Amino acid sequence: MSNARTFLWLFAYVQMGFITLDVYEHWRSALKHGTRQLLGRYRFLIVAVAGACLLYFVIQILLASCLPTIGKLIAFAIGASELRPTPVDAKWIVPVFLAAFFTGTFFDYVVHRFLLHGFLWRLHENHHLPTVVSNVMPGIAARPFVVLPNFLINAGSCTAIFVTLRILAGRQLISTFIEIIPGLLLTFAFVASASHSIFLRRFDWAERIFRALLLITPREHLVHHAASIPGNYGNFTPLWDRIFGTYVPPQESEFAVGLEYDQDFLGAITAGRVKLSPAARSRYQIRRICNIEEGTGLVSRSLPWHRANWSWHSRHFSISILESKEQLWIVTLGSDFSRGLWAFTTLLWGVWELSQVERQRGGPTFFGTPM
Repeated sequence: MSNARTFLWLFAYVQMGFITLDVYEHWRSALKHGTRQLLGRYRFLIVAVAGACLLYFVIQILLASCLPTIGKLIAFAIGASELRPTPVDAKWIVPVFLAAFFTGTFFDYVVHRFLLHGFLWRLHENHHLPTVVSNVMPGIAARPFVVLPNFLINAGSCTAIFVTLRILAGRQLISTFIEIIPGLLLTFAFVASASHSIFLRRFDWAERIFRALLLITPREHLVHHAASIPGNYGNFTPLWDRIFGTYVPPQESEFAVGLEYDQDFLGAITAGRVKLSPAARSRYQIRRICNIEEGTGLVSRSLPWHRANWSWHSRHFSISILESKEQLWIVTLGSDFSRGLWAFTTLLWGVWELSQVERQRGGPTFFGTPM
């Protein structure tokens, strides 16, 4: 099964259930304002969230189609280890499942703590963007770059498991491991969705059940999304956080969630180079679910602009390239972001046009280094 089909399969069978529960929870919490009044007041925000989720999901599926599947990783590991599968031994299903689960969660902890919260932060930034942790939020419902760390985790886990099997001469366990992979994927997808569920977070019984199973609870993982509380890097179990001293218990008092700096849905997938305009941020009420600072937007830092030396226009975007003494940046202007994916497509076309201009000038492209 391809990565794209795997994501779609897990989305249909696991994520949609939690998205439905979390939509209900948001609706239940807002009932006191009235459904009609709620939809009228937040219709632009709902459109922005839905559009960003769609865009993120498309990027996630496209990237997933470009990387090797877990099936290919396993086939490669079998060939490299020179081990051949034998019939499944039922008595080993539970031990192999637990061994594979904790091996996978260990590599998840390492990649999450040292890579995604290190030099690969830009791939993970979109996941911490929302100030409301819920399965309906962009970066949580759909994670555009998640396939890249997942590939590292899967590759590390498969390597460790097959090296162990080779050392132990566990030829008879290979088929058992292959047999439990669908169950592992469902378990990981379930815990990943449950840990972000605003619906489950209000129930004490959910916390008790997850703790008893050594799984990360919704309230424990909420702490990881805090703006200024480092810790709880385990996405599936708190075991590794407790072992390595990064566990933080659920907080009794309220704390800020999201990023500590200005960012929006567009900036989170362009390394902060391109952001929504102040007008678009205001119209689509982005401040309600992202950390937005007054007077910001357009670019990720303030620079002494001199002149616009290139521009490109479409119905939904006006894009200009402005030059400073230090750096070349692209700025998006305009307030109509309602076309969602179409608007982003026109933006990519503009970036491509810009790269051609910069190539002719002999300067850096949009993704190039500072001038």
